Formats: sequence, structure tokens, C-alpha cells
Amino acid sequence: MVNLKKYLDKALELVCGSILVIMVLVVIWQVIARTILNNPSTLTEEFVRFSLVWLAMLASAYVVGKKSHLAVTLLSDNLNEKNQRILEMIIQVLFVLFAAIIMIYGGSKAASLTMSQISPSLGIPMGFIYLSVPVSGVLMLVYSLMNLFSIITNRPLEEPTREIIETEEEILNRGR
Repeated sequence: MVNLKKYLDKALELVCGSILVIMVLVVIWQVIARTILNNPSTLTEEFVRFSLVWLAMLASAYVVGKKSHLAVTLLSDNLNEKNQRILEMIIQVLFVLFAAIIMIYGGSKAASLTMSQISPSLGIPMGFIYLSVPVSGVLMLVYSLMNLFSIITNRPLEEPTREIIETEEEILNRGR
């Protein structure tokens, strides 16, 4: 399970990083074409917009896997360890339900409904853009199931980092 998460993390890092680099290069070309060559391209603008959708969806799945998503910790900070684990399990079950129902099922419906719509500049079916929702939903589902398994078995999915190992005393001494 740890190896699967490691490979999935690396693959998403590579894909998201590649999309970002390509987007930056395309935007640089777009600026050069618009300002220097005085010949703006509508293809690049639409390409970057659609790439941003894919990047955002894939990155959101990656963040769920890292448990780095936006969280309000007011409740969990005031619970004991056992209740924190229960709350974390509930959160992961809600992620599983959200990913399965909204993202995978709903996203698949949206993608299939829009396959006949063609994007104006690139000429590709819009369903390929909406396909980012169920794809990231599957990734979120896998990550959430791994996180849930990790909570239930009390086995971490990653090697602890220095920040996690650091004791409270070390943190207090560092601040002095």
C-alpha cells in the first residue's frame, strides 16, 4: 500500500509539473506572439484554460492524498486521540462518498453529455475537458480508501518527516 501511494504521488507530481511547465511555455509564446509578432493566437488561450482545469483537478486529488487539503481543525483540536481518529474516519468516508457520487458518477455523466460539443478554437470534444472530473475522482477515491485503511490499521502510508518526529520540547526550545 505504501509503494502504491509513493508511485501514485510521483506520477501525479510528474504529470502536474509537466502540465505546469507546458502551460508556462505556451503562455510565454502567447505573450511573444501577441506583443512582438502582433499575431495573437486563440488556440493557446483555450489550450491554457483547458490545461488549467486538468491541473487543478489532478492537483486536488494529489492534495487529498497528502492530507493537505483545507481543514478547519477547531473541532479536532479539542478531541482526544480516539475521537480524532473517529472524526478522521468520518472525513475519509465523506471523501469516498463525494468522490464516488459527485466526481466519478456526476463527472462521467457530464463528460458523456458534452462529448458532442466541440471547443471553438482547438476543435476537440468538450467531454475531454470534463473528463478531468471523474479521473480526479477516481484518484481521490483511491487516496481516500488508502487513508481510511491507514487510519483503521493505524499504519502510516508515508515515512515520518522531521517535522512529524520533532517533539514538543524541541519546538519550544527552537522558539527561544
